[in-house]
Amino acid sequence: MTFRGLKIRWVNLRVNKHLAGTKEKHFEKKRRLLNSIGHDIGEGTKIVGPVYCTGKLVVGKSCWIGRNLTVNGNGTVTIGDNCDIAPDVAFQTGSHEIGAPERRAGKGYTKDVSVGNGCWLGAHSVVLGGVTVGNGCVVAACACVVRDVAENTLVGGVPAKEIRKI
Repeated sequence: MTFRGLKIRWVNLRVNKHLAGTKEKHFEKKRRLLNSIGHDIGEGTKIVGPVYCTGKLVVGKSCWIGRNLTVNGNGTVTIGDNCDIAPDVAFQTGSHEIGAPERRAGKGYTKDVSVGNGCWLGAHSVVLGGVTVGNGCVVAACACVVRDVAENTLVGGVPAKEIRKI
């Protein structure tokens, strides 16, 4: 294993086990540790942890990231400023083309995700690769967002649909 691989494992252990939770004194440590392994976490952002990320995480300033944030796939998830991400939110940046009958999960690919400024993603929501959630949006708990969401819109359901403009 490379030095970088060891450092990533050590940081993940610290963030996800030793520092996980809402103690005020740990938020800045977690932010700095995650930045040290290639993520870009903005000033004043508070990450509860654990965080499970196989891609790259870019988070703006003054955000709240709840426990068990997950980024599956090798894509980049970009979250704007002043966002609130509830517990157990997942971003799926990797997927597959539909393959032949003998194996339907064909060639893999990656698509990035973007969440605008001031958004609130409810608990257990899922955002699929290639989706852009506009500024000021609310994603209801347990929603599965499969297409772009216009600014200042409340969406919910599976698949997520517009509930109303806000």
